[in-house]
Amino acid sequence: MTSTLDPRAGLGSAISVMRPDGAPAPVRPEADQTIASFAVDLVVALGARTAFSLTGGMAMYLNRAVGSHPDLKAVYCQHEQACVAAAEGYAKAADFAAPGFAVVTAGPGVTNTITSLCSAYGDSAPVIVLAGQVKTTDIDPYGSRTHGAQEVRSRELVSPAVKRFEQISDAQPIQQLIDAFAEAFTGRPGPVFVEIPLDIQNRRLAYDAQSVAAARRDVQTRIDADRGAPATTELVEALEWVSSGRKPLIYVGNGCRIANIGQAVLDFAEEAGVPLVNSWLTADLAGAEHPLNFGAPGGLAPIWANRILYSADRVLFLGARLDLGTTAFQRDAFGAQAARWIVDVDPAELSKFAALDRVRLTCANLKALPQAVGAWRAKHDAPPDRSDWLESCRALRKAESAQERARLTSDAFTVHSVAQSLSNWAGERVFVPTGSGAAIETFIRFFAPHSGSRCFFGASLGAMGLGLPQAVGAAFAVERQVICIEGDGGLMLNLQELATVAHYAPPGFVLFILNNDGYLSIRASQVRHFGATMGADHESGVFIPDYGAVCKAFGLDHHRIDSRVALDALLPSLAPHASPQVIELMVARSEPRGPSAKTLIDENGKITSSSLADISW
Repeated sequence: MTSTLDPRAGLGSAISVMRPDGAPAPVRPEADQTIASFAVDLVVALGARTAFSLTGGMAMYLNRAVGSHPDLKAVYCQHEQACVAAAEGYAKAADFAAPGFAVVTAGPGVTNTITSLCSAYGDSAPVIVLAGQVKTTDIDPYGSRTHGAQEVRSRELVSPAVKRFEQISDAQPIQQLIDAFAEAFTGRPGPVFVEIPLDIQNRRLAYDAQSVAAARRDVQTRIDADRGAPATTELVEALEWVSSGRKPLIYVGNGCRIANIGQAVLDFAEEAGVPLVNSWLTADLAGAEHPLNFGAPGGLAPIWANRILYSADRVLFLGARLDLGTTAFQRDAFGAQAARWIVDVDPAELSKFAALDRVRLTCANLKALPQAVGAWRAKHDAPPDRSDWLESCRALRKAESAQERARLTSDAFTVHSVAQSLSNWAGERVFVPTGSGAAIETFIRFFAPHSGSRCFFGASLGAMGLGLPQAVGAAFAVERQVICIEGDGGLMLNLQELATVAHYAPPGFVLFILNNDGYLSIRASQVRHFGATMGADHESGVFIPDYGAVCKAFGLDHHRIDSRVALDALLPSLAPHASPQVIELMVARSEPRGPSAKTLIDENGKITSSSLADISW
């Protein structure tokens, strides 16, 4: 399934053109040295060990370069959307240290990537896409609707969904590739899309292993220069500020994961005695058992997390987008009773708060935070006594969690009970839920990853159906058991990737299907607002197949489970090195999700949300 090279070493390791056994990496025969092969070789040098691809005529030399690289695993997905989604999952499972890598053809191959590119862009995943294009002489110069065979206006279509779009020419191809690939990792990371016309792909380019190493070194130099050491002083000031509060709080965003500073944040919180809350994407950064971890506040959240947020007097936000979904469309009011200090690498994210009172903004790369913690530590022997604040946080969590258990525990087989069982079983597994519906809103709400567990999903776009291909990508990035959680409706959007799972058979791979007869979230919303359903379940027009029969057609093992007792009995048998398994969980058609912000529609049709500060049962 995986190479012996660890993709997470990626750009954090020294430049090397050596294999793990010390032997020099092979140089391609001179006849195979082209612009396409150099591009592929450089992506591998940057840490990619798997390429997710669907072959096509306009990418034939890229396809050849991928298939002939001795240290690159080619995984051929069944749809280009899945190729890029798998690349996103790969990059996230590699902790953003190595690029996810996808290769697609021109025309429909390009258009099919857009959804997954948007997902990777919003979640800051460093993904590199190499795409084919028609010959340079066939690219439309007239402004006609169609010109070259399968030609589309890639730049105009793709640019809004990526950090950088680059069309390679034969003038300075190596420099173009260096510039584009560095963009995936500098500043706020994100996907880059590199289009190579067919005649440019096959252009001869003489190079050797040292040439690839030099290009990689150029990329690394740009990343190192971007780490923002001069911001250390302001970060130290931010730490001083929050640690001197009477009721301080740190909100841990996904930027902390991307910058690989999770341990530094935990060290500071423990030494300063400052409680932590987090976004859904960073629910796994501090284990659920950590005494300073108080969960994820927001529109769908435990009462204690919101109450703690709205009781703090100082809140330091680290690398958090504070999107409208998280803040229940109340971003300005999110912890507004407190003084707020927001640190982010993206000036556009900070601009959302520029006009607010009692908010300080710092544009900085959080990679400098460990040095800032060291500088703060040198000035402090012991933190101030905040035992009353910490005790009140713990008492609130204890009381509200007991009430939550009492209200949500039932004899029915629910997503809540599934999340509890998988939390108990999590270990050091990697969990990849889908990005939309009950498979994320309810599962992530109640899933409690413990220390060593990993959990990620497509948060920014919330696209149905990306869970399975993202989980496939993760399975090729790490030597850990990968668990996918999909909804019965969402799975249909990328059902074809069961063929990828069946063919490559990543060891230990498990797909849990939450079968609640269609789209639970949509159904609940429609019933609440309209008293009827439309295109939400079998009765209103959505057909969900017999997944047992589907799995049989793909040659996959299938189990149907209808109780928590049966699930708990099955889990120990899901061995890390077993063949892939599909577990269909026949959960309740509806269930409570606990306290949440409510959508309010007044008599004039104006839509607002109920206050997070006042959420109750």
